Amino acid sequence: RQRGPQLAPSFSSDWRKGPQRAMQVQLSTLMLCVVALVLATFLSTSLGFLQPLRGESHDATVRSLRGHRVETLRVDLGQATTEPSISLAAVAGLLAVSAAALCACNARPLSKQLCRVVRLQQPMDKFSQNETSELLGMLKTRRPECRNLAQYDDTWHIVKENDSVPPSAKWSDCSVEPSMSEYANHADLGARAWMSHSVISFDYRVVEVPRGNLLDPSCDAMILGHLPRGSEERWLAEQRPQRRLIVIDETVYKLYGDRVRAYFESRKVQHEILVLPMVEENKSMELTLEVAKKMKEFNIDRRTEPVIAIGGGVCLDVVGLASALFRRRTPYIRVPTTALSYVDASVGAKNGCNFGGSKNRLGTYVPPCAALLDCAFFATQESRDVANGIAEMAKMAIMKSEELFCLLEEHGPRLATDKFMPSSDVDGAPARVLRLSIEKMLEELAPNLWEHSLERLVDFGHCVGQDLEMAALGTEHELMHGESVACDMAYMTVLAQQLSLITVEERDRTLKMLRRCQVPVWSPVMTYELFVEAVANRVKNSMGQNFPLAVGIGKARIVNDISDADLKQAFMRWQELCGPNAKAKHSEERVHAALLH
Repeated sequence: RQRGPQLAPSFSSDWRKGPQRAMQVQLSTLMLCVVALVLATFLSTSLGFLQPLRGESHDATVRSLRGHRVETLRVDLGQATTEPSISLAAVAGLLAVSAAALCACNARPLSKQLCRVVRLQQPMDKFSQNETSELLGMLKTRRPECRNLAQYDDTWHIVKENDSVPPSAKWSDCSVEPSMSEYANHADLGARAWMSHSVISFDYRVVEVPRGNLLDPSCDAMILGHLPRGSEERWLAEQRPQRRLIVIDETVYKLYGDRVRAYFESRKVQHEILVLPMVEENKSMELTLEVAKKMKEFNIDRRTEPVIAIGGGVCLDVVGLASALFRRRTPYIRVPTTALSYVDASVGAKNGCNFGGSKNRLGTYVPPCAALLDCAFFATQESRDVANGIAEMAKMAIMKSEELFCLLEEHGPRLATDKFMPSSDVDGAPARVLRLSIEKMLEELAPNLWEHSLERLVDFGHCVGQDLEMAALGTEHELMHGESVACDMAYMTVLAQQLSLITVEERDRTLKMLRRCQVPVWSPVMTYELFVEAVANRVKNSMGQNFPLAVGIGKARIVNDISDADLKQAFMRWQELCGPNAKAKHSEERVHAALLH
């Protein structure tokens, strides 16, 4: 109404062509029957043969196209005659009427198709008010495409072909399709099979809070931020006392524990705080079960009392896994306190723990109900930790955003040093980098939340980087997650140039940007033997190479079928460009950049 005349809705689906052909056949049959009826009537009238035929009346049941109402077509047959011409005309007319009635009976599937493929050739404002109301009512209560589950009388029913359904019934987007079992045999001919199709959706909020406000008692985000303002759920939550279980990393607790406790006390929220050593070495199922045990002791409500996880990526992953397991799904809230988890672990759906020497081998796809973001936590991180998070931001820059790439090129060194603190009131670069990183990440995650497709641009930096991270864990060359991702990205950038997907200038520009973000682009732990093993793991876990590679600045695509020769040649070139022999040259550049800053 605000944008002028609107065309009536059009419903279609992938299987639309089949019903259209069926509809055309039925319409053609109907037209032929009508022509035959007209011809028979004309012959009878012109020859004087139109006389009543005595006989019984017959009913043809016709399903209305506008609903489930059943109408009856009554055909009265007059007295039969012995004259051949009269009989012929009468039979022709009878056959035409019968064929028309038969076609009308077949109009049920036609009506079903017409309800699914509706195309109106005139704007909605050309219809009368009654016609518009009738049309909108039909669309509102129409049977969903390919669905056969309806709820009425508080019970779900599989709706079969001829079942009548009350107009007030609620149709599901899901379906259950019974069929004969392919394993039925002479001993049991009645064996059945059922195909259950369920549509599962998740809604979760990623909410920025102004710098330093999250732990301010005047801010209600930690209590109600997971519920949209104005929603019924939020209004109900405001009317009842609140309880919260908070799981917090022990390092974060030392820094912010008093403020966290004061926050919940000042808001009169009954709470308990579980403090755990959330580090990569402890990221195990045992740690996950400790969280689940505390949830049981707290007697947490499975719908209205989300667990709050405060910490880095390990804490968010472990609490997320425990929440996904406890009562099969208990809501939880993520509060990231590191630059890495701010743009990575907090905004996705995945959670997990390490198992069998492999990173995140156990886990689920259950997102939090909300991620609450406050970059003020970065202030208590070391610069190396902040740079570790910038590596994940660089991932999205190389893959998806030239604007983000340019921002990191220009501001990378100071973002790590100043920990995203703006240099002035008009300095919007730190906030813009964070927001672009989050938005570009969500663009990739939302349509593929359960990773049905393994062709993922967000895997850039994670093709061989995870194997590198686990191999370096506990050694003198140990790498943080973002640092191992950066080494992977540097190699893949060299590979992209090896395959002529980017130019030499774009390759060198990307490597320079990574160095300016204060992250390593090479590690001595990544030997060629480890590299070959990591590629094999990638192929196995991703059902193919599925390497995300740059094809320009801020542009990428998925590449497969890269030969072993190209992979090896790129590895050797990576060693030359980023290895120890190249370090001396670039260390001078880093010192020079720091002095300029």
